[in-house]
Amino acid sequence: MLSRFLGSALLLAGTAPLAYSQTPAATNPAASSADSGDIIVTGQKTNRTLQETPASVAVVTSESISNQNLISVYDILERTPNLAVDGNKTTFSIRGIDAFSVSGGGDGALASVYLDGAVMPRTALTAGPLDLYDIAQVEVFRGPQSTVQGRNALAGAVIIRTTDPSYEWTGRFRALMTDKDGQRRVGAAIGGPLVDGQLAFRLAGEIARADGLIHNVTTHRDADRRESETLRAKLLLTPDFLPALRVVATFMHDRHQRGTFYSEFQAPYDGRDRIATEDVMDRQTVKSDIGTVEIGYDLGGGLSLTSVTNYSDIRFRSIADPDRGPTPGQTSRVYDPVKTFQQELRFNIDKSWVHGLIGGYYLRDDNRGYQFEATQSLNLTRLGVDRQLLAMGLPQATVNAVLNLYGGVVPIRNSLSQPRLTENYAGFADLTFPVTDRFRINAGLRYDHETQERGATQTVVIDRALPDPANLSIPALAPIITQLNAILRATAANANSVEPVRPVTYTAWLPKIGLTYDLAQDVSLSFTAQRGYRAGGAGLNQQRAQAYDFNPEYTWNYEFALRSEWFDRRLTLNANAYWIDWKDQQVSVQLTPGAVFDTQVVNAGKSRLYGVEVELSGRPTPTLNLYAGAGYSNTKFQEFNVMIGSLSAAAQGNEFARAPHWTISGGATFHHPNGLFANLNANYRSAYYQDTVDQAFRDIPGRTLVNAKIGWQGEHVGAFLTATNIFDVQKPSQFFTDFDRRVRGTFIEPRILGLSFEGRF
Repeated sequence: MLSRFLGSALLLAGTAPLAYSQTPAATNPAASSADSGDIIVTGQKTNRTLQETPASVAVVTSESISNQNLISVYDILERTPNLAVDGNKTTFSIRGIDAFSVSGGGDGALASVYLDGAVMPRTALTAGPLDLYDIAQVEVFRGPQSTVQGRNALAGAVIIRTTDPSYEWTGRFRALMTDKDGQRRVGAAIGGPLVDGQLAFRLAGEIARADGLIHNVTTHRDADRRESETLRAKLLLTPDFLPALRVVATFMHDRHQRGTFYSEFQAPYDGRDRIATEDVMDRQTVKSDIGTVEIGYDLGGGLSLTSVTNYSDIRFRSIADPDRGPTPGQTSRVYDPVKTFQQELRFNIDKSWVHGLIGGYYLRDDNRGYQFEATQSLNLTRLGVDRQLLAMGLPQATVNAVLNLYGGVVPIRNSLSQPRLTENYAGFADLTFPVTDRFRINAGLRYDHETQERGATQTVVIDRALPDPANLSIPALAPIITQLNAILRATAANANSVEPVRPVTYTAWLPKIGLTYDLAQDVSLSFTAQRGYRAGGAGLNQQRAQAYDFNPEYTWNYEFALRSEWFDRRLTLNANAYWIDWKDQQVSVQLTPGAVFDTQVVNAGKSRLYGVEVELSGRPTPTLNLYAGAGYSNTKFQEFNVMIGSLSAAAQGNEFARAPHWTISGGATFHHPNGLFANLNANYRSAYYQDTVDQAFRDIPGRTLVNAKIGWQGEHVGAFLTATNIFDVQKPSQFFTDFDRRVRGTFIEPRILGLSFEGRF
């Protein structure tokens, strides 16, 4: 299967992720070598060409985004070797490492997404500003970027840069409509000079609506309706009186909203029916205001200064039905605002004997407004009550009778506030020293200091009268009910707590060393060793109402890289092979077997990973671009003892969850001078496990998706037919047993056809 797919992928036609940028070279440092056809990588903050970058990175330009009809960052990630997207498009994995957790513990990210320098919080990946309209370039880094990106980049990073203003008048327009999900998108952008050669602007915006694919049979409404509005303004300043100065200022306002993620998988429904039953409609809303000012000053003699200042205010609100069923009376609400200020100052060096950067970084991440409120029914089995009764020597029939008296649940009202303030200071350097004409040494180091101030206030109230021991149909159960009532009341009382805000501090040294040797003019080999890091943290054991701390976790990443161009640079073949040692992993552990709320994080994991990425792109004729890529990832827990639900087991020797071994993609784009345009692309992901402990079989099957865009593209306007999942592959992408013991999950989106009208000048 894999060999057949890879062989065909090499023959497919589509614009490669390593395509030529269309961003004007005069207005964007990332395009300073555009005239030579080089792709410039900006995510490591030194503007190296792709072929000069040993790090494993996939670069997707604005041309590729348009040619492949890529709508969201998740569309890029699904097509990138050694990346995988979860079923509801709220997280992703790099080399088998989930962006947020592979071991259930920790609350810092393992991979980060940056939009014009602003780091996106986890809530923004659920329903945030990740659409790709008027985006200049996306860079997907595989492997730790801790030296230059710092915190939360242990697995990698996704760097998104929007289109900068130009001193020429440019504009674009797009209207897109699709069938089954009822999507409608209208976007436009325009920019040009305000003062010729000194001040330019660019405005871009997009409005989108979609009915979604899931129908709610309880409320008789579309369950996963989606809507968004994005408005972005940018200014470019290069004043004549200070010709060495370049300033780009950006402001973006964005609102995204989406509905439910999950549909019913259990009779009388099937996952393909895409049916939801909750009586309270799920809604997640993210509002984002992001401002960035990037100032560059050329000192001359190969020296320059860069200052990047960023402030973001991202507010997440959600309302949900905790039981996801038609039974009324349960609602949960979350308000999660994050205000982030970042300041970075870099001194860039480009000398004959050294090039690279030295810099300092400061971050203040204010998440002190987090609030959670809910009325919900706690399943007694999930609380571990049945285990405790059986441990008292009661027969199973008696335990069942006791649970039935409570209806199997205890209704509660609870609220939780968890203020958190994080400050991070760092100093870093990443320098390359040419030793000979062919041999270079790269050395990097980062000192990272982080302080977190955390607290928690939790209230829990039983929201219904418990069974009366004096009024039972089976009087013999009275002593048991009396004791159980006392336990439940005590558990609720103990869960009420006020943990005052207290600081925890972590520091880390993150070294990197690399060697590069040029075998020929366009062929090089590199080796890099570097340390990755995720900070520790603190949390609250909800059942015990006790605060706890956990320590940082670390990786050592060892990587070989091949960079090569052939046939007068018409064919590019790049590859990376890696080995990762991971220790002190932050693991979520249940202190009481079966009690899902008696959980906290400890440093108890150790793992190893290895794999390879190979990417090929070429332009055999002026009208045809080809690309293909493959990734292999192998993950393994070497130490990892956990308890999950009623299952107590060791995950030692198991693979990471959501870590497919194989990811393969390929495609091609044909564009004839008469305007005929066609793009065909495909991507394959092998089967994987959903769980770190229960790995009897790979429960999420492999799948191959084929997509296309065909039509006519003139000099200024074009009309296209689009298709995703052409062969209408219908397989589950996620499923689980919910609190009410019903199976729910997500299915791959069906074949969706669309019509797109596009214009540009």
